[in-house]
Amino acid sequence: VIVADHQTAGRGRFNRSWVSQQGQDVLCSVVLRPRVSLAGELLMLAALAVVDIAESYGIDTGIKWPNDVQVNGKKLAGVIAESVSGPAGGSGEDHNTENNAVPVLDNRSSHITAVIGIGLNVNFVPADHAGTAPGSTSLAAELGRQINRSETFEKLVRSLNDHYSGITAGGSVIPAWRQKLTTLDRRVTVVSGEPGNTSELHGLAHDVDSSGRLIVRDENGRDWPVAAGEVTVREIE
Repeated sequence: VIVADHQTAGRGRFNRSWVSQQGQDVLCSVVLRPRVSLAGELLMLAALAVVDIAESYGIDTGIKWPNDVQVNGKKLAGVIAESVSGPAGGSGEDHNTENNAVPVLDNRSSHITAVIGIGLNVNFVPADHAGTAPGSTSLAAELGRQINRSETFEKLVRSLNDHYSGITAGGSVIPAWRQKLTTLDRRVTVVSGEPGNTSELHGLAHDVDSSGRLIVRDENGRDWPVAAGEVTVREIE
């Protein structure tokens, strides 16, 4: 686990900048070397670990598919991941997976090395960054007091370890992750593709499958599995 007091080039999903304050938040990268078959659950367990931390402080949270941890629609934390394939995860092709979960790679490789990046707003003051971090919140903002960052970091690592130990022992985090999703049973618009060549899917976020893909049911009743994309929840008309 590598933790930083500050980031000069922090980034979130879709290469957006991640704003933080010097020595105020938890900014860490966690290196894991799981079996390929576990890759799809890594971001789920990371998001759940953040949920555990928030709820340990009495803050009710949810997850906007796939991995944005929110409090009443305000972003508390984000998680991204990158992975490398290879016999021991030490060589092979880099995969940027910030749009969704770590991909399941070629089964000829038994393991991958995955780096999960977590940005958790602990004592971040949203009002100081209104222009660059709209819709954000922090543990301190929700509780109205300063939070011990070291204590929060220790809780996070313990929770990550617990969830990771669970899946390596044969368990799954998918049911718990699904239960915390706030996107389900909501009408959504999914934008996918590269800038200048995007497509939109409108429908009801009906469910998630065993791979964590969002199942969107269109107006014709057809289900579309969504592996990656920008999801916007639409107000009910």
